[in-house]
Amino acid sequence: MKKILKFVYIFFMIGLESLGNMSAVMVILEENLIKKNKLVEEEDIIDAVTLSRIGPGAITANAVAYLGNKIAGFWGGVLATICYTIAPLMVMVAIYGFLEKALKFSFVQSALKGCLIYICIIFLKSTIEMGKGVLKNKFCIAIYLIAVLIELIFKVSCIWIVAGALIIGIIKVFFLKKKKSQLYLPYIDIIK
Repeated sequence: MKKILKFVYIFFMIGLESLGNMSAVMVILEENLIKKNKLVEEEDIIDAVTLSRIGPGAITANAVAYLGNKIAGFWGGVLATICYTIAPLMVMVAIYGFLEKALKFSFVQSALKGCLIYICIIFLKSTIEMGKGVLKNKFCIAIYLIAVLIELIFKVSCIWIVAGALIIGIIKVFFLKKKKSQLYLPYIDIIK
């Protein structure tokens, strides 16, 4: 029972600290699940974010469900999602009645602008941290730079960029016949 309560508390606090913001939740997940409690590895968080962007629904809720499932199975994923979403829901219900009136005050608008700067900083930090874990060789760096250029220049949907990277990865693994030690297969143990 103690482990379940700790699990509930961890995901409730993640939801309370992030308030559903994907850029904030990355750093908060890393802080709470890796550094403080050692429940998952950094690769698990990267997997969670990657897979949650592909699936339907809220990205942060999908990532939390994946991590909860990784830690404690199916019901862990369900419980993690419920605990994570309760905190922002409580905050939104609490401020809903005051929001329209509060936005008229200049100090509230200034505070919100300050929060946007903080969110940008957190997003930059999480991007750098994720990049350290993924951009380990020239091939991955090249794919990353090509994807960024395609996104910035042509405004292509991210699903097409993911599909293109997937195809390039498959071609590299199965058709270019590299040595097994040079293959980059994150988190998939198919080559032994």
